[in-house]
Amino acid sequence: MRELNRYGTVVVVGGPGVGKTHVIERGVYTQRSAQSEFGAVVRWSYDLQEYLASRSKEFVPNWGPPVLLLADDVAGPESLPDVLLNHALQLIVVSRAPADRWRHLPNFPAVVEVGPFDREESVRFLTANLAGMADSEADRLAEHLGDLPLALDGAVRWFTPDTTVDEFLQRAKLQPHVLVGDERPGERRTSLMAEVRGAVEALSDRGRLAPRIALGALALMDGARYPMSLLDGPSRWPQWSSAVTGLPSDRQVPLYGLSTAVVPDLERSGLVRVVNGEVNFVWLTCQLVRQVLSSTDLERARQLAEVMLLSLVPDSKGHAEWRHWASWKESASALNAIDPGCMTTVVGRRALLAACDFLIEQGHVAEARERLLMLRDVWRRAKNVPLSLRLMTLDLLGRASYELGDVRSACRYGDTAFRARRWESDRWRLDPAALSGAAHWALAAGRQEWLVELRRLAQNLPDQRLALRIASFDMLLRARTLYGLCLADSIDEIVRAQRDILEPEHPHTLFTMDLLARAYHRAGRPEEARHTLSKVLELRTRVLGPGHPHTQATAVELYGQSHELG
Repeated sequence: MRELNRYGTVVVVGGPGVGKTHVIERGVYTQRSAQSEFGAVVRWSYDLQEYLASRSKEFVPNWGPPVLLLADDVAGPESLPDVLLNHALQLIVVSRAPADRWRHLPNFPAVVEVGPFDREESVRFLTANLAGMADSEADRLAEHLGDLPLALDGAVRWFTPDTTVDEFLQRAKLQPHVLVGDERPGERRTSLMAEVRGAVEALSDRGRLAPRIALGALALMDGARYPMSLLDGPSRWPQWSSAVTGLPSDRQVPLYGLSTAVVPDLERSGLVRVVNGEVNFVWLTCQLVRQVLSSTDLERARQLAEVMLLSLVPDSKGHAEWRHWASWKESASALNAIDPGCMTTVVGRRALLAACDFLIEQGHVAEARERLLMLRDVWRRAKNVPLSLRLMTLDLLGRASYELGDVRSACRYGDTAFRARRWESDRWRLDPAALSGAAHWALAAGRQEWLVELRRLAQNLPDQRLALRIASFDMLLRARTLYGLCLADSIDEIVRAQRDILEPEHPHTLFTMDLLARAYHRAGRPEEARHTLSKVLELRTRVLGPGHPHTQATAVELYGQSHELG
């Protein structure tokens, strides 16, 4: 506060929720040093403006000098009345306008930028004020609240000892105004809700790609990063066709202006940031935007969100194929965060399932299962959800349950889907998705006779990848009872075929190679087993990553075999 005498005017700038006014008020009204430095502290108002304007330029109100005046929520230098600059008043200007708009003006020599806490400060603040909160939970809460000081302060006030972070976030999602919109009794507090409302209302809502509607679409993604860079230029992946082409023509909104006009407009509002080609939107701000948008705007935002997401992914038919994994790595998080009610077309709902399929392939099985259960519940209440999508959801739930070791649930989900398809018609025998779902059920249930029948049916399809996959499942069940050279040779034939049709690094090829290594080991061929398993570990580390459960299982198996050999 002493530096006000040196600079005369100080401009404090920063985005919504960083606590600019809160910090200034605490410093001015509570610190004895500030009270002793200034004869009077006055908050700017339009009434005060009229009062000053009615006096001559030389007249200063009868306040003991120096007078400190707080001008809060100033839109920019141009909106600051000249009358403030023509009196012997020292100013603190609080504004969300960028610092560059103030620095070039001679009347504002001191510009102070206020931003969110860094993560370490947020964690320290939360753990110091919430007894028993672990650093990891504080980190997760701070991530959702965007490290915004006002939001963190609100969390401290509303968090109860018997509440988990998940429960608190769920409550905050339903009633975000409770977290950021209330005022502390007897003390003025800036409302983040009011700031967000003002920023949203200032955005245009005209046009098919209106900034306000685009903001609503991003908000529906619940804070997941939107990889806008994927829309710029041609596709980076071969044989890639955007799923948005599957939408009706009246729903296909051209997105070419998103990165050049709309997102920069949103970034200027202070509500989003663009980092490395991705649009970053704080989870809490998403909830507030959804609260302040009208029902009409939200409906338009839902339709635009579907277009924006489908523009990032291939027409997947419900499966995230390995050749498109690079695309899914950049887009799956947004699809897995979007409210399922926003995806109302068949192609949109298939994309949601494909994103879950990708999670399973990447080893995030528990997350995939939770999301699939949500999809199943939402689609039970929705109209016009095809039976094929409901059954595909059961297939994926069966796969996720099997990967988690819940064989009983895997069998139940798979059996329900298999019986429904058989009851409907015989067309399932020619449907690759139905055959794949049935194969995963047969594997979980140990029904080898059905795997033989399903492989025979799959061999009638033009694409032999599924037939080879089912053959691998068959070998896995046989490996539990058969030991010998003939089994290893049979598995080796499947591996060779998969290398030709799929690629040597394809996860399904590596699955069968892992079986081959175990068959070599059981057949008394330890050197071949260890060599094959080493290759599997190398490729799985490269393709799936060192933290994937399959990679870790291979590493453990290789260590055990190496230890046996001494």
